[in-house]
Amino acid sequence: MKQGSTSALTRQITTVVWHGKEAIDVLDTAEFRVKWDVLVRNVAFGSVFQAPNFVLPWYKGNIQEFWPVVLAAFDDGQLVGLLTLARKVHQPKGKLCNRLIGAGNFYALYQSWLVERPFIQTFWEKGINRLLDDIPGCVINLKSIQDISIYNELAGLPDFNRNTVLEKFLNPVLDFRVEGYDKIFAKRHFKSKINRLNRAGNVVFEKVISPQRLAEVFPKLATFYALRQGAAFNKTPFENNDHALSLFSSWLSEGALHMTCLWLDEALIGAIIMVNDLGKTGHLAGLIAYSPTHAKFSPGLVQLYQHAMLLKEENFQNMKLSPGYDAYKDRFSNKSEEIYELMISRNQFQLLKRRLRNRFRNTLLNRGIRPMELEVESSKWKSRVRKWPCQWWKKLSPLPVSVAELFQKLDTLKKLDDSVSMELELDNMEALLLSTDKTFDLARWEFLQDALNRLEENEHFVTWVRAGQLLCCLWYTGEMVSGEDELIEKERKGKITQVFISEKF
Repeated sequence: MKQGSTSALTRQITTVVWHGKEAIDVLDTAEFRVKWDVLVRNVAFGSVFQAPNFVLPWYKGNIQEFWPVVLAAFDDGQLVGLLTLARKVHQPKGKLCNRLIGAGNFYALYQSWLVERPFIQTFWEKGINRLLDDIPGCVINLKSIQDISIYNELAGLPDFNRNTVLEKFLNPVLDFRVEGYDKIFAKRHFKSKINRLNRAGNVVFEKVISPQRLAEVFPKLATFYALRQGAAFNKTPFENNDHALSLFSSWLSEGALHMTCLWLDEALIGAIIMVNDLGKTGHLAGLIAYSPTHAKFSPGLVQLYQHAMLLKEENFQNMKLSPGYDAYKDRFSNKSEEIYELMISRNQFQLLKRRLRNRFRNTLLNRGIRPMELEVESSKWKSRVRKWPCQWWKKLSPLPVSVAELFQKLDTLKKLDDSVSMELELDNMEALLLSTDKTFDLARWEFLQDALNRLEENEHFVTWVRAGQLLCCLWYTGEMVSGEDELIEKERKGKITQVFISEKF
């Protein structure tokens, strides 16, 4: 478009910024949703992550934690541009931070504005600049822009270059339209794992289509997921399982999710939740979880293989595995998509920090070091250092370690307080997640990593929980016990492999 035409459009376009509940009220009207859906489908780079069936459930479910900020542009009453953002709410004062993220947070792979092409420059000039004026000092961080032409069309604007930082990532993709894609399905590695699982028992691959079915399986899959995230990344994915379930249920009802489960002899051993991008792409932006006690069957790989085949059967164009350096993503992809993280701000100090971070990241990559792995290892090292005083103190004041001593202590506590429960829980994985960095003499991630290793080796465990705190965890080999006497017998036979005792026991 010629510059003269752009100027004419600049005079016509009007922009508006909505905040908080007002934004939700406006976006959720039938009239606006129609215009919104049209814009998503008219814009070449539109996706489910900017669509009402994804954005609105996230806004409604996270209003207490993320304050909606919506920028819209109109040309003679027609919606021609939209950017859905959110500001973190700092509790308990309710103060809003100056960092703005794309709606959907880490669930949204693509975070960008939707703008009809003739209005891209005017959306920046009259829209983004207005947003920067309304929230002085703010930092807008858009996780992934999937169309570099958006950036290139704005690169000629002086204030755009001055106020932005761009960083490139690669998103592995299994594209069903690429010749030879079926060779991935034909790999002997996958076939052998599927055959091994089928020989183990009755295998059922299920597509989940109702919120009711999701609610039935979610507690178990959330536990699988949290165990692995805690062990691998020192993070807890869901602070509140009910909140996560409510969000996933809303997305499933709105057609924004594509979910499957894998069963072995009526036991849930795996689940995958993908984001359904307008029936064209399945994004691994939800979660993939599998049972640690069935790890020898590689249920994660088997189900991802089956999920990909299902997407192809349902005429999806591709499956996008999300940026990252996991080895399994290379096995399932036949090409990569370039995506770009964009930071926008007038705060030159914040922009400088991002530019320096980008240089540091590129230096690490050039040396074969993955930045995410370095960040994770740093987090784990800090948590381990915090445990050194506790480990030193334990050597001076050892806690009881025999089964008999444990039951003696429980009996004493029971006599002092009738409310103390004597019940030991058997193989309750949810109890393992109650551990913190202060529970035992090792960091939480170390405890969960150790637990996963033992579960994969088919060890059993008993736990004792009081007032929501994990106070004891005892691991043993062989058949599962049913009571105190059998546990003492396990100890006599040398089958107790590890005992963890909290200082609060």
